[in-house]
Amino acid sequence: MIKNHYYLCYGEKKKPFTLPLEWTVLEHTRLREDAPITPVDHLVKNALGAPIGSPSLGEMVKKNTKVAILVDDPARATPVDRMLPPILHALLKAGVSRKHITIVVALGTHRFAFQEDLEAKVGKFVLQEYRVVQHDCHANNLIPIGKLLTGAEVAINPFVARAQLKIGIGSIFPHPMNGFGGGAKILFPGVADFTSISEHHFHYTPEPGCVLGHTETNPFYHEVCRMAEAAGLNFIVNCIFDARERVVDMVAGHFEKAHREGIEKSKKNYAFHMKEAADITIVSADPYVEGPQIMKPIIPASLMTTKPGGAVIVLARCPGGMPEAMLQSFDNIFKSRPEHTGRYAVNAFKNARLMAEGAIDFNCAIFFALVCASRTRITIVSEDLDKTAVNRLGFNHSTTLEAAILKEQEKQPEATANIFPLGGLLLPLMPSLTRLYEF
Repeated sequence: MIKNHYYLCYGEKKKPFTLPLEWTVLEHTRLREDAPITPVDHLVKNALGAPIGSPSLGEMVKKNTKVAILVDDPARATPVDRMLPPILHALLKAGVSRKHITIVVALGTHRFAFQEDLEAKVGKFVLQEYRVVQHDCHANNLIPIGKLLTGAEVAINPFVARAQLKIGIGSIFPHPMNGFGGGAKILFPGVADFTSISEHHFHYTPEPGCVLGHTETNPFYHEVCRMAEAAGLNFIVNCIFDARERVVDMVAGHFEKAHREGIEKSKKNYAFHMKEAADITIVSADPYVEGPQIMKPIIPASLMTTKPGGAVIVLARCPGGMPEAMLQSFDNIFKSRPEHTGRYAVNAFKNARLMAEGAIDFNCAIFFALVCASRTRITIVSEDLDKTAVNRLGFNHSTTLEAAILKEQEKQPEATANIFPLGGLLLPLMPSLTRLYEF
């Protein structure tokens, strides 16, 4: 018998499904779709007029001030093309010359963007009229600005290092290691060198406190802020999304003070107090659609909202498929037959041995996939990823939500369930800080 109709977000569409009558829903986030939306440029102007913990941009510049504006990479949802014009207008109005402004795409360790992606990100006019450069984490002209507590030297993009005013543009959303995205992350790892980014991620990711939605005692986050301070990040402008990934608010000002206020605004939009983990969590991976990135919504679903030994059903779009190099790493790991994949993942990650010489986001994706699969039974529902690719990740595959739910019903005729239509903005607030990576 079946009861109640639900849906998961799938791009602009909604994928409906029903649950067995014997299943009890514990948590179901309902997305508001009727809230009035203020235009992004108006939100930016309002935020610039009320900076948090910082002088205004007009008070921070002079006629010949060299400015670097750091923007996040095209894979992020931040509407940079709509945020840049009011910021540039404020700088020009204050007397800054256009030739003294450089826009740096803070790629971190990600690949260079194609021209059409850059145009979509910053806007055609800006791309034509301003100097726009993409950060290269392997470049030999990066400039040292300090050291991590581990001892690794941190070097950053020369355009950023030499700028007298450094502005970061990004967005605030849950992040599995930093607690929240946005803020100082635009500088580190955004425009830093590959070696220090690797050291930082490998060392701190498995540490206690480095979890989704938490910053207070998070060493990953504190090192990010410390490097931003060392580099002299002067100002940020960060947007805040609602649970439908629409920009509903904006903060500007000091990179940490404004970020913290933005975090509180974000929590009001999509955080919820987690009362009880369920036997099964059903979640959409949206808005993430890139191979390694779809692991991010699986983390809270597997490690926070589902009981150990329970099941997670993930609806995922992934038009580009999974990188073969990453899948090959999974093959090698499973061939070695680790006694406990979660414990193996933690130890190998700390020693940078999951995917030697591989991209950092690949290593993080492998780490989280192994940890999550050791805690819960994961099924990926996808038309883009075939059964072979999903099985190589250590997950089960289904072509429809209905088939995945029916298969799980055979294992758990009576079960509790949590339903999250937009997993990428899933933020369960726990009564106590969970130590996610202890086995």
